[in-house]
Amino acid sequence: MSAVNARLAELVWYETAKVRRRAHLAVGQTRCPTTGVPYAGAGGVVHQLCRDAGCLGIMHEVYARAVQRLRARREDALDRMGYIRTIVASQVADYERDGRVRRGLPAKPTRNDGIAARINHGLEEAATNEADGVWLCTLFRMMRGYACRDDRRSATWPIDIWAGEKSRVDGVLRSVGSASSRAELSADIRRVLATAERVAGRHWVGTAILHPLLTFVGPLTEDHQRELTSPEADPVDAVTVAQLRTRFQALLREGASAQEALDRSAKEIFGRLPACKVREVLDDLLPFGNDQDQPRP
Repeated sequence: MSAVNARLAELVWYETAKVRRRAHLAVGQTRCPTTGVPYAGAGGVVHQLCRDAGCLGIMHEVYARAVQRLRARREDALDRMGYIRTIVASQVADYERDGRVRRGLPAKPTRNDGIAARINHGLEEAATNEADGVWLCTLFRMMRGYACRDDRRSATWPIDIWAGEKSRVDGVLRSVGSASSRAELSADIRRVLATAERVAGRHWVGTAILHPLLTFVGPLTEDHQRELTSPEADPVDAVTVAQLRTRFQALLREGASAQEALDRSAKEIFGRLPACKVREVLDDLLPFGNDQDQPRP
């Protein structure tokens, strides 16, 4: 197995497509420019951008991992493509898991044993009925998985998507994107975070959920860092405020007035209208630093 096996190389190339695309996105490239499979024939000429972005390096790493696993098996293992596909898929998962650990993230963010099992038990106890308990545990798993996703481009929860997920769990029809649906899902998220903090403590919630959510898209501001590290700060509030800022700015871009954007975003996130006028909190709602592109009231 010292020479590159073309069939294995082809399988690794396609199985790592998602991970390699993230490497290109990280350096501002929208797609992988290499059209053929490297090492799989005359058409597999590797584009220089793939070398620079680490795309080819990912293939090499997973290929080497797969070969190492296969060496412990019989020599005819390379003739069993179904078995090889399983090995390659497991090595891709291990590669992503190791990458999360290197960045300080949980290796298996959605596992349900240990502390997570205790939190699930707390969610079931706090639920209003059986379906509510199933939903809260499902939401808890999705929140952990979403916060640690490599390809995430937003620091806010995908509540519109999760509204559909909740309908699949409890069978209740919801108007996805409506203020009432968003307020309901935001309240569910607060319930999960509050229960997790009560059971596991603020440090665990920050390490497993809030820190990955707020930091692994873009750098935190100093104000956010102080909020999360201050012993008096509530990390749940920090995330909620971040959601409010994001929704407020999106509504401004859609053409809403500043006061209307504040009223609607507060209604969606908190379930009620704000108790203040927009001029009192505008500086806190606009992006830190240069806000010249944002409309003013």
